[in-house]
Amino acid sequence: MKTAWFWTSLTLADRAVCEYYGNDDADLVNILSTIEEADVAVIFVEQRNTRVKISWRSQPGVDVSKIAVQFGGGGHPAASGVEISGEMEKVQAQVLEATRALLKQHEK
Repeated sequence: MKTAWFWTSLTLADRAVCEYYGNDDADLVNILSTIEEADVAVIFVEQRNTRVKISWRSQPGVDVSKIAVQFGGGGHPAASGVEISGEMEKVQAQVLEATRALLKQHEK
């Protein structure tokens, strides 16, 4: 069965426009994870000093901690995260590729 997943990003510019100056995702990843069709939700949160915070949420049966560990992070099978140095676009490309790979393995 094909695994459905969604991702989004929250940039420094987005946070400035909304006048949200926190460093986290304001619980947006948990909101994404409530999408009924979503087996996995991912959010990229741009940080100062060229860093990106990534959070994954998943439904039972999909262990997203395996992805976070690949990048030096951790967590639990259903809720994991990491903070990575790098430009948003490059970090997204690397993390999305790793996420796709895990989900392809899960579908087998």
